[in-house]
Amino acid sequence: MTKKYLMVITHSDDDQDRANGAVGMAVSLLGDGADLALFFVFEGAKMARRGVAETIEGAYMTPVRELFPMVLEAELPMYVCGACVKKYNIPAAEIITGVKIATLPTVTAEMIDRETIMF
Repeated sequence: MTKKYLMVITHSDDDQDRANGAVGMAVSLLGDGADLALFFVFEGAKMARRGVAETIEGAYMTPVRELFPMVLEAELPMYVCGACVKKYNIPAAEIITGVKIATLPTVTAEMIDRETIMF
């Protein structure tokens, strides 16, 4: 049986090491065949905006600009917090293709059948 995870990404340009680590772990889980979903919330919501992920580079890590395409190619379920989209003034037209603006009930429904990883 495939392991199922929901990764909650809470950082972006505010903590590049943590954000880069989250994307690196996501790629590793995908490589291991995990069934993965992502939820971008708080500062992490900024990573759902086109162009932001490519600017994230943690110390001594493979930069997100090299890792994020693997996440996008996997076509996994990805959500961004609707309240955070408003807070950070992220226009819907600038959200990465495949990322859905979500309410908390949508995300909690994903959590029911998945182990949750907070980053």
